Amino acid sequence: MSALLCVCLLLSSFLSAFAVVDNGKVTGKVTDQKTGEALIGVTVIVQGTSTGAVTDVEGRYTLNLAPGTYTLEFKYMGYQTKAVSEVVIKPGAPTVLPVIMDEPKSKELKEVVIKGSFKQETINALYVAQKNNVAVSSGISAEQIKASPDKNTGEVLKRVSGASIQDNKFVVVRGLTDRYNNATMNNVLLPSTEPDRKSFSFDIIPSGLIDNMVINKTATPDKPGDFAGGLIQVNTKDFPEEKFVTASVGMSVNTLSTFKDAQSGMRSGGDYWTFGNSTRKLPSGVPATAEDFNNVSGKAQDDLNKSFNNNWKISKTTVAPGTSLQLTTGNTKYYGERKLGYIFSVTHTHSERNEFAERNDYDIDNHVYKRHNIDTSNKYSSALGAVANFAYSYKNSKISFKNLYNRILDNNTVLRQVATDPNPPFHYLSQSYLLNLVQRYILSSTLQGEHGLGNNRRLEWMVNYSNTNRQEPDIRISNYTDSHAIINQPVNGGSSRAFFKVNDDIFNGGASYQFPLLKDNKDHSLKIGAFEQYRKRFSSYRPLSYQSAPGFPYDKLTARPYELFSNENLGSNGIYLLDNTSPSGIYDAKSNLTAGYFMFDNFITKQLRVIWGLRYESYNQQLKPKTTVGSGSYTTDTTYSSFLPSANFVYALSDKSNLRLSYSNTVARPEFREIASFSFFDFQNTAAVFGNPKLKQTRISNIDLRYELYPAAGETFAVAVFYKKFKNPISESWYSLDNNDRTYINLDDANTFGAELEVRKNLELALGNWGKNSYVFANGAYIHSSIRNPNQTVRNINGETRRMPGQSPYLINAGLQINNPNNDMGVTVLYNRIGPRITIVGDDSSNKLDIFENSRNLLDLQLSKRLFKKAAEIKLNISDILNNPYLLYQNKDSKKSYSKGTDYVFYSYKYGTNFSLSFSYTFH
Repeated sequence: MSALLCVCLLLSSFLSAFAVVDNGKVTGKVTDQKTGEALIGVTVIVQGTSTGAVTDVEGRYTLNLAPGTYTLEFKYMGYQTKAVSEVVIKPGAPTVLPVIMDEPKSKELKEVVIKGSFKQETINALYVAQKNNVAVSSGISAEQIKASPDKNTGEVLKRVSGASIQDNKFVVVRGLTDRYNNATMNNVLLPSTEPDRKSFSFDIIPSGLIDNMVINKTATPDKPGDFAGGLIQVNTKDFPEEKFVTASVGMSVNTLSTFKDAQSGMRSGGDYWTFGNSTRKLPSGVPATAEDFNNVSGKAQDDLNKSFNNNWKISKTTVAPGTSLQLTTGNTKYYGERKLGYIFSVTHTHSERNEFAERNDYDIDNHVYKRHNIDTSNKYSSALGAVANFAYSYKNSKISFKNLYNRILDNNTVLRQVATDPNPPFHYLSQSYLLNLVQRYILSSTLQGEHGLGNNRRLEWMVNYSNTNRQEPDIRISNYTDSHAIINQPVNGGSSRAFFKVNDDIFNGGASYQFPLLKDNKDHSLKIGAFEQYRKRFSSYRPLSYQSAPGFPYDKLTARPYELFSNENLGSNGIYLLDNTSPSGIYDAKSNLTAGYFMFDNFITKQLRVIWGLRYESYNQQLKPKTTVGSGSYTTDTTYSSFLPSANFVYALSDKSNLRLSYSNTVARPEFREIASFSFFDFQNTAAVFGNPKLKQTRISNIDLRYELYPAAGETFAVAVFYKKFKNPISESWYSLDNNDRTYINLDDANTFGAELEVRKNLELALGNWGKNSYVFANGAYIHSSIRNPNQTVRNINGETRRMPGQSPYLINAGLQINNPNNDMGVTVLYNRIGPRITIVGDDSSNKLDIFENSRNLLDLQLSKRLFKKAAEIKLNISDILNNPYLLYQNKDSKKSYSKGTDYVFYSYKYGTNFSLSFSYTFH
């Protein structure tokens, strides 16, 4: 209730700024028919009047007009004048009119005025935007995002052709995992948000703050060269078309969790608002090094051990419904030829769910269970996000300042019970408790400039600062066997607490200049640019294990953790902490990326366009442990220099279709954590993960061929084939044959080839007026890959060269979107399925089989209704309707898919079906 009251108070303060508006406006963007580029300085005149405007550096214009029907004329030197009729202006609402202009076919036609209607011009502009992309790409717009039940960017991405999501947040493109993908936001590289993998966690960006997303599947010289699957480009909103305030509230329930009992660790008052770290920090006064920590004795040792909070208590609770709140406001103010736009948005979401999972370990030789684990988990999550975007435009220049801040807090409680047999009655050998809070945040601020310099010359620049931070304060693990707590063991075998944090500061800067090679000829242009990124990381992992003094009563070890680790048992004569921090567990790292490029854009003929050039990247990566004394402590300093050529051929078969051919060289580089030599304990998989300082960069050659047809506005038919060859691909592998510990290695080479199909069709012909804004759509991909290394066995049980980790043999997305303009109701049905994919690589020499993630059928539904003259909207979202289990298995037989009763189930649980109801209202 307090959160809802805050929204109401904020909302009332915004509403006082709104007055009754009688006039309307027409706004839009003017682009070139052939290239799709914005036209700067186009004169827009209301026919029969002296009212007019001029397009800015983005090709945008705005005219404030009284309600009525008008004809607008668009004039630009070297282009045919265009008159657009039937432009209807309504009071208090913007009319959006995008326009395309073309050069005259001959000198005789130069003075001819091209005439068209509002509807025709809107459709033509959509054709141009779709058809003139420089690279092979797939995307999703803000309108499509609104029509889905997806809460964050990660969930949205699985709707894009050739893309899927792993662990609900990590993107897989064309079967290639996150390490082979890269991401930008507002043209700025996004840093990795995970400490132990090269990945941006897309669940950190709320979907409501996104204008559009595009996945570039082929490289061009002006884009980062560090990807092979896809470059995910996220763009947040800029100039609003009108003044507005939108408030929304929502509530959700889960069929397996909400209103059910749960076991939860201690929570702080700040957890709900994502500020729960303060009560779990490493106590002040703790010695800075393991050596100093372990040398403390006597009363000082007693005080040191008692300074740690006794936050081991687990309590019974009831899972509450999820909540969501969002408040967004924006406006564009006009000062003659100048305009200032702003958008502010604040978002808060909260969810809680239970998980009941089964996990098994096997003796493959004897075909029997070694351990049967039952995990009972409670996951308490909150997210708080904010966007503040400003843009200023004057004549041929635009300056924007875009800011994103987002925090996510996950408070996890896991009870693991271990038995020798998967069938009841269970005889539990041991049980473990995990109490773990994960807090992540990202801050990104970007200052960008775009300047039209006349004669088709364009200058762009940007500077950016980003900060990502992840903290896991006080990771508590308590292991029991035969009802007694296990102590006097290493962190991963006994009872322990650990403190982990990683902080990245990233500085980016870049500039580009584009100009025609021939005077008064836009058919041949050159773009040159440079980019610099400096990244600095501090990482600290301090694991502490519980030990006991000689003579400590054995029977006291039967107490629960909250009682066992109370002050009366702590000290030099009882139970005490031992610092197990490794020599490389605390490290500083930095990297520096310097890039330069040139890119030609040539229209060889009217039909054939070639975008080609060369990018050079010099990348230096350094990692230095805080302590360089001791075994396993490595200082790393590596430099890679890469020349990355690329060429994209686009042949216009007709006004509505293209044939594309692309070739490029790209790279994939190891992350800091992957080259750090210390180990990190993965509780879920009961394994330690070790870095490898000897990892090398991967080089990739890419070839793409694609046919695309745009038969009508918003409609698509595309088919593509692609091939990729990898040299020194990085793969996760077993570190030890005796347990589940893992590390990272370079394999010799790998190959991937596949095909994609994408279809989107309007339903007006089939449904009449109902189908005017309704679509049926589907996309799918077939992918095959193989990976080998003669120095290590990477065959599966059938002796075949295995596929690449994370690669599914197929991906399927389908959907139906119906919007009825008569009653403002909408229905969206979405379906998603991926084929089985390897999550952990096996080792044939030790009979460790590959572990696969099984296919799941995901079916989602959204029902929406607009109310109060379209100012309000109510939505019912139902996600994961089929509730198929998430299942990891070890493939025993010759089948590629899961065989129930034959394959070994490694891990399995169900998410449950989610029902959410939301209400939003927009004040204009």
